[in-house]
Order: sequence, then structure tokens, then C-alpha cells
Amino acid sequence: MGEMPRRSPERDFSGYNAAQAERPVRPLARAAVSLALAGPRAAGQVPGALAALAPRVAVELGSGAGVEARFLAENGFEVHSYDADPSVADAYAELARSLPISHTTADLAQIETFPAADLVLSCATLPFVRRDEFPALWRRILDSLRLGGILAVDLFGDRDDWASTDGTFLSRDEVEQLLRGTDVLELVEEEREGRSFSGPKHWHTYRVLARRT
Repeated sequence: MGEMPRRSPERDFSGYNAAQAERPVRPLARAAVSLALAGPRAAGQVPGALAALAPRVAVELGSGAGVEARFLAENGFEVHSYDADPSVADAYAELARSLPISHTTADLAQIETFPAADLVLSCATLPFVRRDEFPALWRRILDSLRLGGILAVDLFGDRDDWASTDGTFLSRDEVEQLLRGTDVLELVEEEREGRSFSGPKHWHTYRVLARRT
């Protein structure tokens, strides 16, 4: 079993983030960008002049080393990235020299509002939000999505090895409840034996792609 500190304050993701800097862009981010770029603007549902003036906005929660933030910005998004790990701040300052990326170091659950977004991306981060703080954060995420905006998130299931730790681990029914009121484009549940940064682990995950309607 991959070990994970039981309590949120005991978790230090700086080593993990440092090791991620050279990895490929996650497939979830690639799928989300494809969907967002093929959204209402591409279909001509936003007036041409308005579409030309207003940049597409992406919010990334738990942005880590900046691999996905860079990818989003290079694909035409104005990016607002958030991560609790202060060790990545210098990397974002460097990215912001040439790309439209604004980074905030903060505990996600303590952020009161997010910018209005065409895309909200969170890769393997939301499960580490405490269960009592998760519902309010989820509402703020959905509220930030513009009509037609894409939600792309990883969630962890209640049979995951880390489900006994301080976080949010969900049943299939709970995930489906969270997505009520959206157009679910993809909901893939998976269980497998694999590895985490800290060692062998049983994974129980949900890959979610949905559109705000």
C-alpha cells in the first residue's frame, strides 16, 4: 500500500511536484482542451466581436509543477493556477514571463471565488480536500464555469488505498450526485493495482469530463 499521511497538514507535495516537471501532459488535460476549443465559440454561438475580445479562461486546481498550465496557455487560454505547495511559485513566475499564467499559492478550500472560466481542470488533487470542506469547494467550482464550460477532474473512490486518510473518497452514487445538472461527457471508473509516488497502491478512481448546461 502506498503510504499517505492521514492528516492534510502532514502532507508535503514538494518532492512529488519536483519529480513531475518533465513528465508529459496528462491525457485528461488534452481531452479537456479539445472539448473546450470545440465549444460554443467554435460552433458560432458567441458573437464574433465578443469572442475575439474575450480570451478563453482556464482555472487549474492543484497545478503542481506547471506542466498542464503551460499546455493550457500554449493552447490559447488565460490560465489561473492554484496550488498549496509554495515550492512551485518560482517556476510559475518564470512561466508568466512569456505566457498568460497567473498563479496563486493557497489551500484550495480557502479560496472564496474563482474567475469565470471556460475550463476547470483538476488532475488528482480534489481527493486531498477534507470531506467537510469539499461540498462548498465543489459548489464554487461549478459556479465558476461559464455556460458550456468544461469540467475535467479526477476523483478517488471509496475503495482506494488512501480512503482511510483525511480527504474525499466517493462512491459511484456520490459522484453521479455531484454531476447532476451537468452534461456528463465521460465518467470512467477504474480499479487497479499500481504505484503511487510513495510505493505500491490500489487505485480506485473516476475520470470526469462534463459540460455546464
